[in-house]
Amino acid sequence: MSIPVFPLVSEVMTNKVFAVGPDTSLETAARLLAQKRVSGAPVVDDGGEVIGVVSASDIVDPDRERGGELGNAHYYSLESGYADEFGDPSVRREGTVREVMTPTVLSIGPSDSIVEAGRMMVSKGVHRLLVVDEQLMLAGIISVTDIVRGFVQAPGLEPS
Repeated sequence: MSIPVFPLVSEVMTNKVFAVGPDTSLETAARLLAQKRVSGAPVVDDGGEVIGVVSASDIVDPDRERGGELGNAHYYSLESGYADEFGDPSVRREGTVREVMTPTVLSIGPSDSIVEAGRMMVSKGVHRLLVVDEQLMLAGIISVTDIVRGFVQAPGLEPS
């Protein structure tokens, strides 16, 4: 059996990632998350730099207690990436994404190994990481499922 060669993050990540701007209204963000059936989204500034994440729970309950390095950034923690309920998207929510987003960005580079991505997820207790380039521009997202697929398809790990 040969030594396995594990892929890079860029080889298994999802390239097309839905993102919102910091000045997006909470009402618009809630509607977009509900329409896309996602639990949250990266927040990018006008220059395309990732500056945080916003989750459905940030929008639905913006006054909730936040703690720790990540606050309660449910976006990173939800295993499937989907949430079934966002509350009523027709309820008007005042304010902008900037006011409720989590400014901590858990990220990895596209040229990093999936092994490093997996280690980071385990150490942080999360199920996904944003993939950003050297300029902090959003390049994609990698999930636990992407990493498992990368391990299973790694050359040198074929069944005998």
